[in-house]
Amino acid sequence: MVDIVELHGMLPDHPGEHFCIAPFQSTRQNAYGRTSPCAFGAGEWRYHDLSPAERWNAAELNQLRLDFIQGRKPTECFRCWDEEKAGKKSLRQRQLEYYPNDYRDFIKSGMWLSGPKTTVFKTSNVCNLACRSCGGWDTNTYTQEGHYYADTYSTKVVVDGEETVGNRFIPLLPPKHMDFMRFIDISQNLEKIDFFGGEPFLNITQLDLLEYLADRGLSKNITLFYSTNCTNQPTDRLKRAWDKFRRIEISVSIDGIADQFEYLRWPGKWQEFLAVLDHIKRLPDQLDCEVYRMAGLTVSLLNAWDVGPTEQWIRREIGDIYINMVNSPRYLNLHVAPDHVKSKYRQRVTNSEVLGYLDIEPFDPLSWKQFIIWTKRQDLYRNQDFSKTFPDFYSAIQKDWDSITDLSESNFYSV
Repeated sequence: MVDIVELHGMLPDHPGEHFCIAPFQSTRQNAYGRTSPCAFGAGEWRYHDLSPAERWNAAELNQLRLDFIQGRKPTECFRCWDEEKAGKKSLRQRQLEYYPNDYRDFIKSGMWLSGPKTTVFKTSNVCNLACRSCGGWDTNTYTQEGHYYADTYSTKVVVDGEETVGNRFIPLLPPKHMDFMRFIDISQNLEKIDFFGGEPFLNITQLDLLEYLADRGLSKNITLFYSTNCTNQPTDRLKRAWDKFRRIEISVSIDGIADQFEYLRWPGKWQEFLAVLDHIKRLPDQLDCEVYRMAGLTVSLLNAWDVGPTEQWIRREIGDIYINMVNSPRYLNLHVAPDHVKSKYRQRVTNSEVLGYLDIEPFDPLSWKQFIIWTKRQDLYRNQDFSKTFPDFYSAIQKDWDSITDLSESNFYSV
């Protein structure tokens, strides 16, 4: 297996058509030792016993780098390949645009050998919401609900190749915050740090790293990015740390407005969201650093029908928007819908990024049934009503919706 120095000597003068710069200038880390080269979590290898510097030269990551050097399309990066197939600009392509000179100035120059330029931290799975498109890996709020489904329906999940009672809502590991000070040995090149969760505004341990970077004068060249559910205000101590950095970027996660927000991002309250959003809007008057805000809109079968009004509200009240198409679990993927539903989408939805996902794959009867079963299970547990919250979409699928009354696990897996 080649090491990082050998790989550097193999770099071509110009990157190939499918080349991704992320494995050479970025890293994603979580609190449990999982490591990936990008925000999408491609690969996500378990490196519990390796230091961050050792992870930067790990065998699996170097193999991925070699694949890109040799012009291949690694299977670990399926999400970007799916996005490009759907006509959506992928993270790979957006990163190339965001850092147009990095191949020459950071990678070919050899700077990448000593550590990443950007890092993504999955700070923890501590979060106060349990969004419909999320799971236990990102929020511990799902724990009790997940156990309810396991007890009530004997739901099954595969762990390390073995099927057992469980579901995607039950965290496999206990809540844990990250020890950020472990990463100071690969911090010398950093220009951008992205914080995801869980909910990063609930994370306290990040302050150790931020204050370390500020004390050493490194922060003035660094941009901090936060993906927040916008139901928790940043603390005064966090804002004092932000003042030492070049730029703060805040992406507000919102999948629907008013009652749809409360349905999709349960148990969040719309009025609380608006209050925190107002606080975020006023940050440029409170901080000395540059502040930028945008919104992240996660689109699945649950809300794609109403994506137009949501997008209009976001652009009016927040600004720029990034659309994140759900690719897991499969039963929330847009393309699993029946053809008669897809044809109705084409008459209603105008967003090209959303429409591009309709035909990535053909109708999947099992996944479509699973979508209805899980939506009904969660409605019962949460005392919510899909038909009242999304009446237009419900009318379009009512025949299919009403035909499924058996919510058992045996029916969940039967075609």
